[in-house]
Amino acid sequence: MGQLRTHDVRVLVIDDQLQVRTAVCGVLRDLGVDDVVEASSARQALSCVTAPGARFDLILCDLHMPERDGIETIRALAALGVEAAVVIMSVEADRVIEIAGTLASLQGLRVLGTIHKPVTAENLASILDLVSSAKPVEQSSVASAPEGEIGDAFLRQELQLFYQPKIDLRSRRVAGVEALIRWRHPTLGLFQPSAFMPALERSDDHSALLTDFSLAEAIGFAGRVRRAGHGLGVAVNLSARAFERLDLPEHIEILARASAVPNGSITLEITETEVARNVVRMVDVALRLHLKGFQLAVDDFGMGESGLAQLERVPFAEIKIDREFVHGCAKSHLKRSVVEASVALARTLKMTSVAEGVQEQEDLDVVEAMQCDVIQGYFFARPMSEDALLVWLSNWRTRDQEFPAGGSAPRPTVPVRE
Repeated sequence: MGQLRTHDVRVLVIDDQLQVRTAVCGVLRDLGVDDVVEASSARQALSCVTAPGARFDLILCDLHMPERDGIETIRALAALGVEAAVVIMSVEADRVIEIAGTLASLQGLRVLGTIHKPVTAENLASILDLVSSAKPVEQSSVASAPEGEIGDAFLRQELQLFYQPKIDLRSRRVAGVEALIRWRHPTLGLFQPSAFMPALERSDDHSALLTDFSLAEAIGFAGRVRRAGHGLGVAVNLSARAFERLDLPEHIEILARASAVPNGSITLEITETEVARNVVRMVDVALRLHLKGFQLAVDDFGMGESGLAQLERVPFAEIKIDREFVHGCAKSHLKRSVVEASVALARTLKMTSVAEGVQEQEDLDVVEAMQCDVIQGYFFARPMSEDALLVWLSNWRTRDQEFPAGGSAPRPTVPVRE
């Protein structure tokens, strides 16, 4: 199976019929796949894929299911940005199954094929052979975005905010979300910030447009989810030059009032490595934001040389420890030391400590032992669209048994039986 060996493949089987799931699991075992999770409904399937530390290489999904059918399940999986390969299985006519597969592909899922029931070793073996060679379709393979089209990205409304949950380590509740910018290019795909932000920030006009866009979108989002019953705080990344704008506090306050969002639920993040061209203006604006009740956070802490100086000048309430130190801190003495010192500094200054980039259980255990306050990273959730976040929140809050504070997060390794 190329890079992935059969016994390393993790499969999720979604079907409401116990006998079908049992038969499919039996075929998978005969093919050497032992790591199989069963879900008898869309609700259970979404709970599996959103569980902390969840990872699947292949998802087999039925079309006919009660409550939420396969098409609705596929839509939810796509909204969540699931990276696992997907195969649709059904008793429907081949043409109907193929159309469903096409729909899933159009929604951004990595569809490897379709199977007409009953599932056999022959058709599953061919699917397993494809698992290791198929590539995700979501991420653009272009290293840098076309700089000449950045202005058009605003006009064509191609910029989009994704939201990544932040988890309170003590209560295991959602502490808020961070809004992260993405560029969905019509022909080149989805660009991550590193592909276009350096070029965008070289222009004062583009940087100002991005500030206005990010604030309006993020605060509008906060208002919508609040009306939907989720009182989430939202963090927005701003450049240092945005803090040189004297009317910034009033501008944000107007946006917050229009969306009925409390000032205290809005956090403004500024990267530690960025230096304002006018420090006096920056401190002026930061103090007025603080007086109005907005929260301030220093981002990527540990990566710059001016971190302590900024902490002295600006009334920050939160330190975000850079992912470069958090990821792998369980195995690196140097990284661990930086994280530990940052958490201790935050505690001394009565600030909230946030560990970014938590991807592994062992790193989670380390930052928890240090009594870090909040964590953020792929271990719990990737950045996702607003619709996907609402699905994720629903599954997070209704999970049958949330993992206990001070313990390891569960992985859905036990089949879900009817």
